[in-house]
Amino acid sequence: MRTVDQILNDAADGNRPATDESELPLPRFSRTRHIESVRALSDVNGWRTTGYLLFHWSLMIAAMFAAGYSGHWAVYLVAAFVVASRMQALGVMLHDGVHYLLYKNRSVNDVVCDLFIAFPIGMSTTLYRRTHFRHHRFANTEEDQDLAAQREEQEWFEWPKTRWGCFVTMLRSLLGINAHRSWILFKYWAPWNHLYRPVDAAFPMRARVLYVASMIVVYSGFAVAIKVSPRVALSLMALYLFSGITLLNLINRVRATAEHLGTRQTHELNATRTVLPSLFERIMIAPYGVNYHLEHHLFPSVPGCNLSKLHDELMQDDEFCEHAHVTKTYVGVIRELMTPNPPDESAAPIA
Repeated sequence: MRTVDQILNDAADGNRPATDESELPLPRFSRTRHIESVRALSDVNGWRTTGYLLFHWSLMIAAMFAAGYSGHWAVYLVAAFVVASRMQALGVMLHDGVHYLLYKNRSVNDVVCDLFIAFPIGMSTTLYRRTHFRHHRFANTEEDQDLAAQREEQEWFEWPKTRWGCFVTMLRSLLGINAHRSWILFKYWAPWNHLYRPVDAAFPMRARVLYVASMIVVYSGFAVAIKVSPRVALSLMALYLFSGITLLNLINRVRATAEHLGTRQTHELNATRTVLPSLFERIMIAPYGVNYHLEHHLFPSVPGCNLSKLHDELMQDDEFCEHAHVTKTYVGVIRELMTPNPPDESAAPIA
């Protein structure tokens, strides 16, 4: 079993994987009968995207200002949940940006995605695109670097666990103790890690210039804020970083684990999991339709905000209903993973 570095370095060198390592011999779902509906649901609406961005950033900024103004620990705690959940929403929107689903004009898509989504969470749209498209092509195989990263990290890959083991895994993630392990993949997405490397399609000159310019603006703003009010400025910077290293760290590990681990993988439809979240889970873990991961793998041209409609249509398809792996709530996902033997397909919740 190869590591993430071996997989992506071979890909960069142009080495093609062996067929038996890059394909899962699974029965495939017939997509043709849904072409017209998918075409209608694949509409990219830039105004809608702009509205979502304004909403998420407004919430985040309001929460941070409220915390800085009050100075009370309880307000900071609530603000941390707000910031982490909105950072998760931005991360999910980045995923749509990678698929060119934010704006119809691809240049506008990438520029806006970099400036207002990717760079603020330490990533690059084009760098993430390079690896993410490989995940779609080689999902759940030995060539899937996302699966390899989970395997290397081990902690969230090895299931089932004892109850105590599950609690410790969750606690370590909540406290940010294992956050550094994200570097296994994150180093391939971080723009600062690629600034001094040769210019290529994965990190073009436009993205580099935008990144440097945006960092100059951001750090200049930090300097002014610290000069005006050091205590508030430093506490809000800490709040932003703390939310990402702790709460967002746990959120992303739960989301990523739910997408493919613990599935039966006897059919294309049960090699990826869709989760029907509770309201709290939808706010914190699964905004913008990221919980409909099976539907996304089947039809990646559909924006996240339309995946719920796609799911409703697919639930009218007998083949989908028979084989799809659909789980109620992310708590239900953990229960599945804690079960020593995977449940029968007939027992999988699909309501």
